[in-house]
Amino acid sequence: MIPQEIIKVINHFFSSKNIAFEYVSGGSINQAFRFSINESSYFLKFNNANQYPDIIQSEVEGLKAITKTGTIQVPKIIFFERVENYEVLVLPFIREEHPTDQLWENFAISLANMHRQPAKYFGWERDNYIGSLPQSNTRCNNFLTFFKEERLQSQIDLANRSGLLSKSDNEAFESLFKMLEQIIPDASPSLVHGDLWSGNFLAGEGQTPYLIDPSIQYSFRETDLAFTHLFGGFGKRFYEAYENSFPLVPDFHERIAIYNLYPLLVHLNLFGSSYLSSIRSTLRKFS
Repeated sequence: MIPQEIIKVINHFFSSKNIAFEYVSGGSINQAFRFSINESSYFLKFNNANQYPDIIQSEVEGLKAITKTGTIQVPKIIFFERVENYEVLVLPFIREEHPTDQLWENFAISLANMHRQPAKYFGWERDNYIGSLPQSNTRCNNFLTFFKEERLQSQIDLANRSGLLSKSDNEAFESLFKMLEQIIPDASPSLVHGDLWSGNFLAGEGQTPYLIDPSIQYSFRETDLAFTHLFGGFGKRFYEAYENSFPLVPDFHERIAIYNLYPLLVHLNLFGSSYLSSIRSTLRKFS
């Protein structure tokens, strides 16, 4: 159900009355609805701003940052406002198509172009979110420090407070940290999506790729590519086209599991111990 104060604001913004809202899945954080006005369809999402302070604000900042690169499409921000205890966002409703090889190629080339946008540091202008968890983005001058302290250690500390990691798990992470300098190549910061799994892109009309729900940051582009391999991966043509457009440092596939310790730790903290086996498998591989 949409709170009346949100309905009132949306009606006023669109100079309309009695808008018909259709519920769509918004995930575990937001409530989401679709509505149409004058043959245009829109996507409404809102959440409790007291429970998740500035989480949609962080999404808006990410969408704007990607838009500024001029490299890849994101939904246009139609309306964003704090309405009493809610953050409210309206975007165009993207009509999806089944992704073809052309979509994967378009997507890869556009993403590679976004990854070419240089940055001066690793991190972001302020902290934001990964899923529903706060994400620290303290500025760092090198990727190893950023990855160890701002990504892995922050989630390890959270997992330890919940009793999710054992003493041997922590010792294995300490051993891995000592090896990272030999495993991870020199990295330059660039704009990355930060949560690039298959649920966070859309194949729009005309096989146009759209990025959605960014966890925006300046980081090493390999982390974005590694994330795409979680939960089924992307189409084969995506990886071929990306490599042709912006070749990766050799042996990238050997580093994927290390980068993906971060999202796996996030899922451990969000959803519990079912993700421990994957984390421990990676730790054993590099111990």
